[in-house]
Amino acid sequence: MALLMPVLLLNALPPAIQDKIEITGGEVVDNLVFLGKSKVFVTSQGLKIGCVGGSYSPGTFEAPDDPYSPYITRKSIETILKNPILASSSAETDSLALAKQFTSALPTAFQGIDILLLSSPSPSLANFSSSFASSGISLMDPAPPLDQVVRSAKPRYLLWGTGNGFWEREPCGWNGPNGKEERWTRVVKLGELGGEAPAEGKKARWFYAFTLPPQATSSPLPVRPTNTTPNPFIQAVNNKKRNASDVADDEPHKKGRTGGAPPPDDYVCKVCSQPGHWIQECPLKSDRSRPPPGYKCKICQSSDHFIRECPNKEDKPRAPRAPPQGYVCRACGVDGQHYIKDCPLVVEREEAKAKKKELGPAECWFCLSNPKVTKHLIVAIGTETYVTLPKGQLIPTIEKDKPLVPGGGHVLIIPIAHHPTLLSIPIDDAMSIISEIESFKSSLRACYESYGAEPVSFEVGRLGGRGGHAHVQIIPVPKALADKVESSFRNGGAQQGIDWEPEPERALARAGSSGNYFKVECPDGTKLVHMLKGHSFDLQFGRRVLGSLLSLQHRIDWKDCAMSDAAEKEDAVKFKKAFAPFHS
Repeated sequence: MALLMPVLLLNALPPAIQDKIEITGGEVVDNLVFLGKSKVFVTSQGLKIGCVGGSYSPGTFEAPDDPYSPYITRKSIETILKNPILASSSAETDSLALAKQFTSALPTAFQGIDILLLSSPSPSLANFSSSFASSGISLMDPAPPLDQVVRSAKPRYLLWGTGNGFWEREPCGWNGPNGKEERWTRVVKLGELGGEAPAEGKKARWFYAFTLPPQATSSPLPVRPTNTTPNPFIQAVNNKKRNASDVADDEPHKKGRTGGAPPPDDYVCKVCSQPGHWIQECPLKSDRSRPPPGYKCKICQSSDHFIRECPNKEDKPRAPRAPPQGYVCRACGVDGQHYIKDCPLVVEREEAKAKKKELGPAECWFCLSNPKVTKHLIVAIGTETYVTLPKGQLIPTIEKDKPLVPGGGHVLIIPIAHHPTLLSIPIDDAMSIISEIESFKSSLRACYESYGAEPVSFEVGRLGGRGGHAHVQIIPVPKALADKVESSFRNGGAQQGIDWEPEPERALARAGSSGNYFKVECPDGTKLVHMLKGHSFDLQFGRRVLGSLLSLQHRIDWKDCAMSDAAEKEDAVKFKKAFAPFHS
């Protein structure tokens, strides 16, 4: 038995499995790995993943640690806090030195764990969250020692699954040396795998997909999310640090205070609607990064962000910019009234193009049910998708210099079922289709690497037009050029006025099944996303950028790269033979 993709296991194990992993070092079957109770490890891609397993009970916390015990112990907490990557304040001097050595090359915004997996929740998670009360979940058996783990780890994502329900908390930030927030943590509570749906409503989500490229010295600094809250973990430790001298210095005459004592249990702060502190001490009151009480964004009427941070800001129509004196529209010949992109004739023509009837399966270029599909180019067929060489691939195969990858290596991964974009696939079908696409991509990467190349993938997702069948193009580039792919797309985009989303996966999630987009995945895992919002888009943009990078400008248009059926079959046979050892 083997799983199609890596799965990390944190739950308690039966004795038979315990015996097996003692021999295998944690591997249950291929791609199924038991993490252990408390550890940090770094994947081959550079992602730092930490975990603390078990439930919390004060009575067992001081008990001797057992690697298969279902309880959190002091030893399991100390084990992860001493890891050099966390650079815990409680670590010993030699561990702290190791931590500095490990992280010195990275900016402080990149220092910490990428993903923290917990069995039990930290008790501070719900503090300052406006969404917790309406989420319908409860923090089952919260573990106070985990607050310190989160503070030391500063994870980019924190996930746990104990209890019922799904909840995605608002992000919270961590201050850098300059006192400003520079790193953010997103918290996700997952539903129970295989859990039953409630009597009313849908089954809670047990899965969560996101993109998390490893952070290197050359990576851009994180962008502040729009809906952040004060950091509940920092506030929790600050509250504990109030000692007797602090209390004595409090001003006794301030309204609501009684000699610096904490507020009564039924007191609720009017600013953040949370108990535990007086209104004068509310972190929201002094947090200038958040709107004051009563503020409303003029675009979406939300009180969670300033207008400059509104996610709908780009959706608000703007008046066309007036051209300079003497400008003449080349479309209609009118002088000085509008640019050609704003010309009514051009707008009408673009709208007419968008209204063209979409292709159905019977006439689709990529549906296998269409007898006109070029089947001799197909090199692999899975359960949900197939892989084929394209007509007129970018990589030349009949010229003097042989390609790195036999047969060229430029391929398309195409869902067998007819869907216009990957985002538009219904949720019940999406998991199996996307999983198989990722499996093919992983196999292609291994194949390309054996020939000294790295994969670049891109996808044009459009619900309208005549190319209405989802597909991902993958093109191999020499390893020597792999680190230039991202800058090539950014520079090419700048020349065409293409703006890249600061949070690619969140932009796609906001767009949902009706979104139109252009997406790139670079060899290092970096993803670039441009949302198509009504304006024209160069469908050859992906080939244009890579053609320029590979000095193949003469092959940008696939129609200029036509080959005979015999030559196409020869390329398909060569690539199929090269690919076979990497995908069964």
